Parts: sequence; C-alpha cells; structure tokens
Amino acid sequence: MTFAVSGDAYDRFMGRYSRELAPVFADFGGVAAGQTALDVGCGSGVLTEELVNRLGAANVGGVDPSPLLQACAERVPGADLRAGAAEALPWPDDSFDAALAQLVVHFMDDPVAGAGEMRRVVQPGGTVAACTWDFGDGMELLRFFWQAARAVVPGTAGEASSFGTREQLDELWRETGLDEVELKALEVASRYEDFDELWSSFLLGVGPAGQYATGLDAEAQEAVRSEYHRLLGRPNGGFTLAARAWAVRGRVPA
Repeated sequence: MTFAVSGDAYDRFMGRYSRELAPVFADFGGVAAGQTALDVGCGSGVLTEELVNRLGAANVGGVDPSPLLQACAERVPGADLRAGAAEALPWPDDSFDAALAQLVVHFMDDPVAGAGEMRRVVQPGGTVAACTWDFGDGMELLRFFWQAARAVVPGTAGEASSFGTREQLDELWRETGLDEVELKALEVASRYEDFDELWSSFLLGVGPAGQYATGLDAEAQEAVRSEYHRLLGRPNGGFTLAARAWAVRGRVPA
C-alpha cells in the first residue's frame, strides 16, 4: 500500500498541491450550497475539507481504503466517512448530488467499476467528476523525479504509464453513460523554500515516487537526488513547481 503513511506526510508531499487543486476542482464540479457530495478516495481530507466548507459536514461523505482516513476524520469532524474502495462504495443508489474523485482514478484497481459506482450513488441530474495529474509533461514534481530515476536506473517505469490521460478520462466517462461530458486542464503550483524541502518530502515514502525513493540503496538514492537537482536547474533558494491536472465531469442521465 503506497498510502500507509501519516496525514502530515501526505500533506507535505502531495497535499500541498491538492490544497491548491481542491477549490478549482470543486468549482469545475459545480459544487455549491444546498448540495450533498461524496469525496471518493478522500485520503487525508484535503478535498473533503473544501466540500465541507461549501456544504457543511452533514452534507459531505468521504471514502478511502487507506489509514489516511483517520487524518480525514480529524480534519473534518461530522462528515460521513467510511472505509472502503471506489469499486464498491458503501452507500445506496442516488445518495448524493455529486461525487468527486481528486487524484484517485489512476490508483483504482478497476477504473471502469469505480466510475460506475460513482454514477450509481449520484442521483439523476447530478454530477460525477474526477481529475488526475497530467503525467506526460504537466506535473513537474513527478516528471523530473522520474526522469532522474530513469537516468540512474534505466528501465524505471514511473507514473507516466498510469491511467489518466485526457483521452482515457473522456472515454471512461462516456462509456460510463454520463451526459454532457466535459474536460478541462486545471493549473496549480507549489513553492519550496529550497531543494532540501522538496527532496525530504520524497523520503516520507508517499505514493509510488516516495516508495521508489525510499526503496533505493544509499548510493542510488544520492545519484537520483543529484540528477533531480540538476534537471530542476540546480536551484539555490526558493523555487516554484507547476502542476496540471486533467479534469472530467458529466451528468447522470435524468
């Protein structure tokens, strides 16, 4: 399990981007007062907190299979949080006005089943939305890391092969039978005080990149660190990394 980590560890590594992405993604999903919404793969609760701020805790649900669910519970007391997988959501049909999955679809064991479950728990006319990082060239944190890893250990796959291209999301949402399918690029960024702050976040073991970094022996780890620093232009002091996510939304047929 690549997310058997603390909420603080996740927030230091990817949560800093998720915090920037959450309000933009919620806007894209049309989340507004008076609705009920489900956060699928809620993790430490970054998007869940955004939904609670808009809708109130009593109108928000969240589900996640990892220990990060506890961090979510601490962040959003009062929300309906349940342990479970996207492919078998523990709610009855038509339970919510919207279901959103932020940075989750590419981690689902079965994205087709997961999207189908999101549609099932949303009532007719409601919104089903998801977003994933653009693993091609839109997520600098991961793109340059995996480039460095492949330079040191040829053949390293990285996350670029993960599900979640713009075309895959569009096809998945249409095959799920959703109407009015739309896609959009969501742009965010995160600033680091120095390269050490960035590199130390990989050593927390979060996600595929963190698991890969902590699994290297000391020599290889230092080689990847050095190459990563070089690829980023050898920053000395503060710098900013940009990130782009592909987002898709559709409506459950009335």
